[in-house]
Amino acid sequence: MKKVILASLVIIFLVLVFLGYPYFRVYQVKDMDNIAFESKSKNINIESPILFSDLGTFLKNKTIIKDKEAFDLIVKFKNYDTISLNEGMITLKKEWTNNQLVNQLYLMRNQRRIVNLTFGSVRNIEGLAGKMAESIALDSITLIEAFNNEAIHQKYGFNSNTFISLFIPDTYEVYYNITVDELMVKMAKEYKKFWNTERLAKAKELNMSQSEITILASIVYEEQKVKFDEQAKIAGLYINRLKNSWLLQADPTVKFALGDPSIKRLLYKHLEVDSPYNTYRNAGLPPGPIALPEPRTIDAVLNYEKHDYFYMCAKPEYSGYHNFSKTLNQHNAYAKEYQRWLTKEGIR
Repeated sequence: MKKVILASLVIIFLVLVFLGYPYFRVYQVKDMDNIAFESKSKNINIESPILFSDLGTFLKNKTIIKDKEAFDLIVKFKNYDTISLNEGMITLKKEWTNNQLVNQLYLMRNQRRIVNLTFGSVRNIEGLAGKMAESIALDSITLIEAFNNEAIHQKYGFNSNTFISLFIPDTYEVYYNITVDELMVKMAKEYKKFWNTERLAKAKELNMSQSEITILASIVYEEQKVKFDEQAKIAGLYINRLKNSWLLQADPTVKFALGDPSIKRLLYKHLEVDSPYNTYRNAGLPPGPIALPEPRTIDAVLNYEKHDYFYMCAKPEYSGYHNFSKTLNQHNAYAKEYQRWLTKEGIR
């Protein structure tokens, strides 16, 4: 009888051990430090939905976690195996325990992750699309197709030349998996916010539309993207020319027309390029921006410096500033001095 009782107790003990072991293992690993990276936080990009049963392998391969088995044990214990973590950019924290990591990933599974969409000055639509694609799920090809869509241009009051004006360089919070339509609505909203009553009033004083202000700002930006304190002065010079019906004769527009912004020394043959963007041959502003100017450059145009200068020439040094002139004779003297310096420096 005693042997039967003893055998029963042993069986019960073994059953309890068998049933309780998983709980014991979970208890062992739930509070362990399983984060492999040393920084306070780390962003990882989930490019397509991934099952939690495969997540441990993914995180181990990305050197996010130290122990795949410990991670998988918590996942299995919580019955998360068949649940998917959707695509997006997620942020993981060094301070999370193994259990907290699994819990946080579970909470993130269906969330539309918010990311920072940052873009500065770019030369064209292709550059803008490429920069945006670095932060969101939309690829550059999809974005370029949308940005070249005439129906979208018309919907937001632009044409193919001026559409890039819709985008104001800054940092915006957007969903990682934002759609093209949502992106357009967001950018239009930010555009309207930027062009507030004060800026619109200043544009009206200049008798220029928002797009025209952006076009002029793009020229000013390409003329001076180093010494921003000079931009308002340059803007004043071009406004003087426009008001007096002079050709703008802006070198950056010629480089844009030639499709070669790297040209350091414009020659007379360059000035003959047949393009509506060549302001040496065509009066007024070009049909669209030659770059996407920064907000402070747009403000430099709106708050342009009032003076009597009509000419400018880069200074013969590496200061980044220009010499300004009221007369052609003075300008020619500065230009000769600059050309001699270019030759001396071996710049062709």
